[in-house]
This record gives sequence, structure tokens and C-alpha cells, in this order.
Amino acid sequence: MTDKKKMGAGMILHVITVIVTAVGLFLYLQNCKTSYFSNMGVNTTVVACLAASAVLEILMIVLSLKMGAKPFLDIIPVACGVMTALAAIQFIGSRIAGAASIMTFENNAENMADLNGAITAMAVCVIALVCVWITSFFKVVKE
Repeated sequence: MTDKKKMGAGMILHVITVIVTAVGLFLYLQNCKTSYFSNMGVNTTVVACLAASAVLEILMIVLSLKMGAKPFLDIIPVACGVMTALAAIQFIGSRIAGAASIMTFENNAENMADLNGAITAMAVCVIALVCVWITSFFKVVKE
């Protein structure tokens, strides 16, 4: 393990990104079980991309602590950004028609609660994407 003084600001940001991405994945899976959105099923692209992004962020932390800031590790934040963006786009795209339908024709308390959960999960996925973007500019360890 590296000394605490060698840890960069990126270490904290990467940990925050992993947490936010995992929360986004959890909220997505929870939203897939609601009564309104359960008929859509679980989109494996969203699950795979968010899970892979979180795992790659963890891998970035571990490899950076073991080996230091190596140039080949710079591809990991790019891959995480692409996968998180793809997951957010797929998730939002799958819920847009349902949100419009709930807000116009099927407006009742249960559907609005399901939509509220979907909007929260979408917001967390977008926050995870912003975290990935910001984190990509910081090194995990100082040289």
C-alpha cells in the first residue's frame, strides 16, 4: 500500500464515483421492480455498463496504488465514462415514454411514485456520469 501523503485527490473522487455508480445501479434495479416499469424488464446493457464501470473504477484505484500513475491506466477513466454514458442514455431512453404517459394519461399516486423513483435513479446515473468526468482529470496517487 502507498503512504497517505502519496494519495492524490483522485483517490477520494474515485471512491465517490464508485459509490455513486453503485447507488445508481441499485436504484435502477429497484425501479425495474415497480409495478409500472416491471413489464419493461431489466435492461442488461444498463446493468452491465454500470457494474463494469464500478469494477473498473475499483481496478483503477487498486492498480494505481500498487503500480503508481502509469500511462496505460489512463484508458480506464475513458472506458468508465463511455460505459456510464451509455447506461444513462439507455436508462433515460427506456423511461421517457412511460414518464410522458404517466404525466398525461395514467396519473395516479402509485404511478407517480414509480415515476419519482425513476427520476431519482436517472438523476443518480447522470451524477455518476459527471463524477466520472470530473474524476478522470485527477490522479489517484501523487508522483
